[in-house]
Order: sequence, then structure tokens, then C-alpha cells
Amino acid sequence: MDSNTGDAQGGEKVWLDYDQAELDLQYEQRSLVPDGDRYVAENEAASAQARADLDCRIDVAYGDGPDEVLDIFPATAPGAPVLVFFHGGAWVRGKKTNESFIAAPLVAAGAAVVMVEFTLCPAGTLDNMVDQCRRAVAWIHANAGSFNGDAGRIVIAGHSSGSHLGGMLAVTDWADHGLPSDVIKGAVLTSGIYELTPARLSHRNTYLFLDEEGVTRLSPMRHLRPDLPPFAILYGGGELPEFRRQSRAFAQSLADAGVRVTEADIPDLNHFEMSRRLADTDGPAYKAAVEMLGLDG
Repeated sequence: MDSNTGDAQGGEKVWLDYDQAELDLQYEQRSLVPDGDRYVAENEAASAQARADLDCRIDVAYGDGPDEVLDIFPATAPGAPVLVFFHGGAWVRGKKTNESFIAAPLVAAGAAVVMVEFTLCPAGTLDNMVDQCRRAVAWIHANAGSFNGDAGRIVIAGHSSGSHLGGMLAVTDWADHGLPSDVIKGAVLTSGIYELTPARLSHRNTYLFLDEEGVTRLSPMRHLRPDLPPFAILYGGGELPEFRRQSRAFAQSLADAGVRVTEADIPDLNHFEMSRRLADTDGPAYKAAVEMLGLDG
């Protein structure tokens, strides 16, 4: 199982009970949902409408790089909690402007919402993405008051590869980065990847370029400790089995480490439908977020 992608021949198992072709399919969402682009287009249209309807500040710089920008949806009153969202897209696609639609119900509930952009692979590396997202959180902490946010009430959220990034932020030792150790008050993560070994063994390593040291450094599963913030881990009944396994294993590992965690297996929903859960005011992702934000919803 410790061979590199492409080393397996025929039916040789490279991860759990998967041979190479099977593993590659488990890490390709469109193998199960071939019309994934339809969901992306619908999210894009809903997000354009949300930006037209809401007060927003687009492409606010948190760093010097061209991709180091934020979209901010200010709270309607000062001292509001802040939800920071990281988009998915297998670390190679996606953009913050496709996720604006989730801001509307959260702003209505009393939060400020921030969408983070970062440099995708292969132009960037996974290490660089994590560094960018950490610096984005540091900027948000320093500037929360400028958009009616409370720097002491930051919750992170993500979907798919964005949940991997969110997981890395939640396990970060923030004191090493000059921030309060409890700067993150909670994490709402949907359909994520939390242990990178199978991603390294899959076709995704043609652009991730992970080695064993990178897997150890960049897998949230490898950095658990009891003082982490609470987590909500969500996944869909219509998702790929390997993605469902990733979420279940991460939730169990968090619980075993003494971290407060809730887990929700949402019936029938596929991976692309799961990306919309923070906008579903009747669903467990939205409810977990408003609880962590300290709002009534």
C-alpha cells in the first residue's frame, strides 16, 4: 500500500481493497456524478445573485500574491461572529465567488461571512495553500472589526478539499503564528479528505506531488490533540465510499482524541449537493454553524 501512484499492475491492491483504477475512481467525483458541472453552474448563478443582494467587499487583499484575496460579507451589526469558508475543487479548481450563496442565510442570522481565495495546484503547492489560508485567518483576526466582526468568535467551514484546508487550520498551533491558541472556535467540514495517504496513491498525486513527509505534515488526522475546537463532520449518503470512509474515520479519531465532535450522514445527497448544506437553514450543517457562532439561527 506504500507504493506510488501508477506502481500497481492489474488487480494489485494499493489502498484498502482498491486496485489502482478503483482507487483513482474513488478520488474522482465525476465518476459518480458525471453532471457535476451543472451543480457548479447553478452555484455560480446563485452566488452572483447573492453578491447583488448583499453588502459585500470583493477581492480584499490579505497578502501580496494575486490569489491572496477575500470576499467579505459584513455583519449587519458590530460584534458579530465570523464564519470563514474555504471552497473545494480537488485543490485544482473552484473559486470563492462560486460560494457567495451560502452567505445570505448566515448574514441574516447575524454573522459576518468571509470567502478565502488561494493559489490552486499545480501553480501552487498544498503547503503553500495551507500557509495562505493561515495568513488569511490572521488577517481576518486583525481586521474583523472593519466588517462588524468579533475577532474572538471565528468559526471555519469548508467543503471537499476546502474541508481538508479547514481541518489543517483547526489543528494548527496558532501560538506559533502569533495568534491566540483558541482563535478558531469551531469547524464545520463537509465531505472532506483528512488523511492524505490514499490521495498520494491516487491519480491526484500527479499534481499534489506528495511524499510521505508531506502526507504526515499535511494530514489533519495526524495532528489531533484534546484542546482542539469542536468539529461538525458531515457527509452524504450518495457520496463515493472512500469519501464517506474519510469522514467517518476522522470523526472517530477526533472523538478518540477527546475532541468534541458531531457527525451527520445526510441521506441520498451526492458530493456536489453537499456543497450547499451551509445554505440549508433546516439542515445539520447550518445548524452546527450557527451553534458554534453562538447565534439563534
